Amino acid sequence: MYYPTLNEIEKIKENKEYTLAPVSMEILSDFITPIEAIRILKKASTNAYMLESAKANENWGRYTFLGFDPEHSISCIDKQMNVDGEEFTCFDPTGYLRDLLKKYKSPRLASLPPFTGGLVGYFSFDYINYKEPSIKRDVDDSEGFKDIDVMLFKDVIVFDHVKQKIILITNISLDEDTTIAYEEAVKKLEKIKSLLFAGEKSYETGKLLSEVKPLFSQNEFSEMITKAKHHIKEGDIFQIV
Repeated sequence: MYYPTLNEIEKIKENKEYTLAPVSMEILSDFITPIEAIRILKKASTNAYMLESAKANENWGRYTFLGFDPEHSISCIDKQMNVDGEEFTCFDPTGYLRDLLKKYKSPRLASLPPFTGGLVGYFSFDYINYKEPSIKRDVDDSEGFKDIDVMLFKDVIVFDHVKQKIILITNISLDEDTTIAYEEAVKKLEKIKSLLFAGEKSYETGKLLSEVKPLFSQNEFSEMITKAKHHIKEGDIFQIV
């Protein structure tokens, strides 16, 4: 079953407040873990993410969000913005992102997780320079972090650890014929489901970081065995670990 229904999507469209609407389906999560899923997604796309919902004071969150194949890739460093490979100068990256998100406005539905699509990434510490140029610091940037590095995702895979289910979400444009868009969304969800079921789960093999060495030499070990046998015969011990 898919949620919301086509009729419910039509009602959202009539509101004229949103440009997108999420469509979702649920499947059981007993066949795969989030770690296995992200490995599959990394093979399907060069860009993928995993985001936990746990708060700072929590060890465990209800949701794990995953996504791949972003709609847009956006980064900025030293006022040079890069959007999907196109570069230009931008003195107000926040304003650019706000204008972009106006085109991707989606309703919050109570029966869906809090995140159903949007920007994922980071704003670095040095981003403060755009808001407060007077405190610009002249520091070594050996790590090479960008001021902004975010991606816009319209498809989301959500692990609900409370209900033990996976919620697959895709967003459709309300500017299009909703019947056709809804049918395409259903196909997209089934495709993501098939990817998770049939995707190759690769596992990294362990690697030795140092030479394997015994704790004792052969002579030392033999002496320990001889000593242990003596104590057993004397009745001092009955088990050696």
